[in-house]
Amino acid sequence: MAQSGKPLLDVRNLYTYFFTESGIVQALDGVSFDINVGEPVGIVGESGCGKSVTAQSILQILPRNGKIISGEVRFKGYDLLKFNEKQMNKVRGKYISMIFQDPMTSLNPVMRIRDQMIDVISLHRGVDEFEATEIAIKMLEAVGIPEAESRIYNYPHEFSGGMRQRILIARALALRPELLIADEPTTALDVTIQAQVLDIIRNLQQKYNLGLMLITHNLGVVAETTKRVHVFYGGRVVESADTRTIFKKPHHPYTRALLESIPSFIQQKGRLATIPGVVPRLINPPKGCRFHPRCKYATEICKTRPPVVEIEKGHLVACHHYDKLEQWENAYEKYEKPHKS
Repeated sequence: MAQSGKPLLDVRNLYTYFFTESGIVQALDGVSFDINVGEPVGIVGESGCGKSVTAQSILQILPRNGKIISGEVRFKGYDLLKFNEKQMNKVRGKYISMIFQDPMTSLNPVMRIRDQMIDVISLHRGVDEFEATEIAIKMLEAVGIPEAESRIYNYPHEFSGGMRQRILIARALALRPELLIADEPTTALDVTIQAQVLDIIRNLQQKYNLGLMLITHNLGVVAETTKRVHVFYGGRVVESADTRTIFKKPHHPYTRALLESIPSFIQQKGRLATIPGVVPRLINPPKGCRFHPRCKYATEICKTRPPVVEIEKGHLVACHHYDKLEQWENAYEKYEKPHKS
């Protein structure tokens, strides 16, 4: 697949719906964002906001009741939504790889790790079984699997959760993709192992100059891992900017509410802030701005959909009242100060 200029991934006006017995779930409602070559980007938001559905739509691996209604998913200039299944099979893994949330369900429990790695390596890199095994062993060593040369013949249940997640990272990167999608890659892991896995992803992303789409609800992970952030709410992107700007000068009330809920290392007294209300049901979502039922700044105009405004270069926000919010204290200090000490 020839390079046709930046951005590496460009998603435009993507609408994805799920057809259920209860009604039509408007999971993605005009989602637009991009990722450049070699750029680590965070996709942030509460559960149910459309983060994982976006990843599934990009790779066209939606459940049977899911359907992409319209939009564009351009990868290196090519619209993947125009690709047939045979063409997409060449894209998945070789050009775009994905790490899923749960390593136990992503690995076949009755197959050895070697067999789960060499098939895709042989297929996409055009090497024989011996060379594919060598590549798999090197990648397992790269993610910190001890005695990889022998442990590659083990079954998934013989590894801890953290080791299984490392194996998934090794399998995803063994094909040398240009874009890595990591969907909540540390959800099922304890805090210490989370840090180790994120370090591996960050180091390999830099080593191989990968585009990274890191899906998470953890703003601490975003602060330390990404260069740019797209904030999702109710199946839409409500704010996009470089990571420091999102933390220092957020202009969407939802982004601010997320940042206010971060435990502070500076102000250790008082109750943690919470976002009132609940995430909207996307079968019958609120009219206009989908956050307005929970927003303290909401007025009558918020019942109409806000346009996406570029308030400064690269900083996009979808809010009628982005210029009327009170002054914001730098939330990035919650991460900068502890690491500098």
